[in-house]
Amino acid sequence: MYRFGEFDVARVRRLLAGDVTPEPTRPPGKPPQLCDACSYRQVFGTLHQMQAIVAGDIGCYTLGALAPFEAMDTCVCMGASLGVGLGLRHVLPFEQARRVVSIIGDSTFVHSGISGLVEMVYNPPPGGHVLIILDNSTTAMTGHQEHPGTGRTLEHRATGRVVFEDLARGLGIREVHVVEPRLGSDEFEQVLTRCLNSGELAVIIVRRPCILIAKQLKEYERQAQEAECACVCETPLPAS
Repeated sequence: MYRFGEFDVARVRRLLAGDVTPEPTRPPGKPPQLCDACSYRQVFGTLHQMQAIVAGDIGCYTLGALAPFEAMDTCVCMGASLGVGLGLRHVLPFEQARRVVSIIGDSTFVHSGISGLVEMVYNPPPGGHVLIILDNSTTAMTGHQEHPGTGRTLEHRATGRVVFEDLARGLGIREVHVVEPRLGSDEFEQVLTRCLNSGELAVIIVRRPCILIAKQLKEYERQAQEAECACVCETPLPAS
């Protein structure tokens, strides 16, 4: 009866009632898009303007492939942006290869992107490569869960944190930059232009908390500071 769409509550009720009359025409939906205040907007706007060839990945930032940005050329599976980007760098003519970047989110990077970064160092393309890590301090696409890059457990308690810039430098990458995207600032564009023209391996970490949980993140930080202070106060003094 229904070849397309989803089995929502209304459809299930129609099926159970044996109602086979045509469904009423639904109004056209709004295409999915990045949040109006999302910091990724500046990133994808810049990539579109610079006509970069973008190997993308899976996350809320995948919406950068859609209008008005149309700034993502591939999206295969979690962590594939690095492998695809490196492959394009190796096989494309030089003038095209030098415009290739890989882009990945923070949670996807720790899930399956780190091995790609190791490959980037182990088998570097002749003209280098640029990796952009979009760090919004959460797993935004699936419900704002924590991950090893946030420094908090799934219960939002303080724990060890994977620091992306330290990891990249530890692997021997010299061009490592941390940028905060801000309205009216061209810092990201300047850094990206420099990295693309350098011919070196480069990692750009675009860091700004997801706008949807910015207040919650401040509360988590406050709780962590209180817990740390309490721990220090409860520590007994050494015996004299």
